[in-house]
Amino acid sequence: MLAQVLDRQTGYVSRCLSGEKPIGEVFARHVERALHLPRYWLDGAHVDGRMISAQQSALLERFDALTPSQQREVLESLEQTRRRNQEIYEHLQRRALQSAEDAA
Repeated sequence: MLAQVLDRQTGYVSRCLSGEKPIGEVFARHVERALHLPRYWLDGAHVDGRMISAQQSALLERFDALTPSQQREVLESLEQTRRRNQEIYEHLQRRALQSAEDAA
């Protein structure tokens, strides 16, 4: 099925998927067009179908190098920061709304 979509022989596609045959630039761009993927999608790392940036990839590598306990600490800290930022945002929204009401 994939070979048909890519208009290539099954053996060729199989060798590319197994790593036996390197996927070159021309074939990579062909695959992206045939599968309606963004250009250079095959060149990057992906999470949940989305390409991640070099910074995100570096962050994941560093996170993976942490112990499970350290990972939990990082995630807890990030969650605390997210909650605090949300509180600040909501406070500022309320202030802006109150200022608008006072001006009217």
